[in-house]
Amino acid sequence: MSLFRGQGLTLAALQLRTDAGRREENQARAAELLAEAADRGADLACLPATFATGLNFPSIRKDATPLDGPIVEFLADRARNHGMHIAAGVLLAEGRDLFDAAVLVGPGGDVLGLYRRAALWEGERDYLAPGEPLDAVDTPLGRIGLQVSYDLRFPEASRRFLAQETDVVVCVANLFTEFSHHVRTLARARAADNQTALVLASGSGENRFVGMAYLGRSCIVDGLVPGGAEDDADVLAEIPARTREGVALATIHPRRRRKTSDGLPFRADAAATWRTSYVWEGR
Repeated sequence: MSLFRGQGLTLAALQLRTDAGRREENQARAAELLAEAADRGADLACLPATFATGLNFPSIRKDATPLDGPIVEFLADRARNHGMHIAAGVLLAEGRDLFDAAVLVGPGGDVLGLYRRAALWEGERDYLAPGEPLDAVDTPLGRIGLQVSYDLRFPEASRRFLAQETDVVVCVANLFTEFSHHVRTLARARAADNQTALVLASGSGENRFVGMAYLGRSCIVDGLVPGGAEDDADVLAEIPARTREGVALATIHPRRRRKTSDGLPFRADAAATWRTSYVWEGR
C-alpha cells in the first residue's frame, strides 16, 4: 500500500471461448483462468456473459439454470477456494422467464449482486425477458456496477453509476464481431462518462446458430486518466485481437481515484443539468 495512493485493487478480465452444449468443459476452462488470475493476485476476476452455456436460442431453456443452480454454485466454490470476488455472466431461469444476467459472488461464496440485462436486441425479445437498471453494489472492494453485453452500447444503461460514485463497472459480454467494431472505444467512453474503472470481460468463439463469431478484445480501462496523457493511457490492459483465451490484469487505487473524482465538477454539473429516470433514482 502506498501512503498517497492507498490500497491497490487488482482487476482481471478473463477471456473465454464458450462452446454451446458443453457446460462442464466450459467451466473447466473457466476454472483454469480463475486459478491463473488468483495466482497473479486478482481481487476481482470477471468472466464473460453466459460463460458456461453460451446464448444458443435452440437450446436456451435447457441451458438456463436458477440462481441456486450448478453454475452459480461453481462460481461460489471458485470464489471460496481462491478467496476473491468473481463477476460472471449466467443464463438465468426465473419461473418462465429467462434472463441474460450478471452475478457478483463474494469470497465467502455469497451472491452480492445480480443484474438482468436491460438492453435486448429486437430478435432476442422472443427468447429473453428484459431486466431493469440496477444500483451499484457496495462491497469490501468498493462500489461495483454490473452490466451485460449490449448495455455497453447505451450511455443511459450506466449513467446512474456516475451519481452513485461507482468505483468499478464490470461488463460481462458476448459481442458479435460484425456489430462490435468500436467496442474498445465504447468501453473507454463509458468509463469516462461515469468516472469509473471499467472491466470488459468478453467471450470468444462463435455462435453457430446465427453463423457469427464473437469479438473477444477484453480490456480494463480507467475513465479518470487525464486527457494530457498519451493516447491509450486509459487502457490499462487488454487481450490482443484474434486471441481466444487469456487474462488481462491491472491494478487501480480506489482512494486516489475517489480524490480525483471528487475534485472534478462533472458529477455536480450532470446532476444540475440532466434528469432521467435511469440516472438519479436510487442513491
